Amino acid sequence: MKKNIEFIISVLLIFITSNIIAQEARVTIRVADELGVVISNATVNAGFSTLIQPGWGWGGGKPNRVTGQTDTNGICILDGRGNGGSVGISAMKDSYYPSGGYCIDFTNLTGGVVKKWEPWNPTVEITLKKKVNPIPMYAKWVRDAMIPADGQPVGFDLMKGDWTQPQGRGENADIFFRLDRQPEREVMRYWGKQPRPQKLFDITLYVSFPNEGDGIRSVFIPLLAGGSSLHLPAVAPEKDYITNIVKRIYQTENQPSHSDVREDQNYFFRIRTKKDDKGNIVSAFYGKIYGDFSGFDYGKLTFRYYLNPTPNDRNMEFDPKRNLFKNLKSTEEVREP
Repeated sequence: MKKNIEFIISVLLIFITSNIIAQEARVTIRVADELGVVISNATVNAGFSTLIQPGWGWGGGKPNRVTGQTDTNGICILDGRGNGGSVGISAMKDSYYPSGGYCIDFTNLTGGVVKKWEPWNPTVEITLKKKVNPIPMYAKWVRDAMIPADGQPVGFDLMKGDWTQPQGRGENADIFFRLDRQPEREVMRYWGKQPRPQKLFDITLYVSFPNEGDGIRSVFIPLLAGGSSLHLPAVAPEKDYITNIVKRIYQTENQPSHSDVREDQNYFFRIRTKKDDKGNIVSAFYGKIYGDFSGFDYGKLTFRYYLNPTPNDRNMEFDPKRNLFKNLKSTEEVREP
């Protein structure tokens, strides 16, 4: 009887262990530059998700990390184990911007004691952007800055990183922000047979610019797709800037809430534009914003910007070691993510 119990326990342990540990996966990564030229000797990292393994105790898991190098064909093949059903992949090399956020979700397990994830050995294409000319920039993460006034434009000086006087230290209004908030009210809404209060609100942020030729241009970057840490193109566009945008967040009765703030939103902008008598731009400053304008539903403003200090230079590569803002708080610091 004792031997039968021991045999059953052994079988169960083999079954459990095989399902927890021996779930193998293989991925092939091909790394190239923006022109499609393969890159050798790039470092590739893969994290095979693992929920939990024997001996870890209770709690969540951690990825099983595997590292390799690309060969002369830009190829790296990585094998790993994990029971989480997915793998995250990144690549990097000196003189290139790292690229990450690539993910493969496995769909099936095959095999007996040693199980293999399917699809087996899928290929992931990764593009590394070359570092051409990272430069000093005014780079700042404005976080939860209280908007000084409602219902009227308030200027923000991007080279000072502050509201214009008298609300702040700024001297030139590069961007105007106007916050309009309708009075909040509550109504009773029925969830089944139970009445519950629903708060109704309507908040709008108007973003505009003071000079003819100034403006902003939207760029959308899908969040789920992997990509370079240099999210946007390395050079700001020369044309197609619009003079204003409107962001609105509201809740109307018996309707889902609505927000114009988008997680995939990014921008280029042009400020301090000067034109000749024929309407041609002779001088302007260019910059970029990672993410959207947010926080205004609480009367505050959050946005992350990078401004090239040289007139007419559209280079958008930021050197984080040469930020033109000094002594920033840790919450205000930015890097080329």
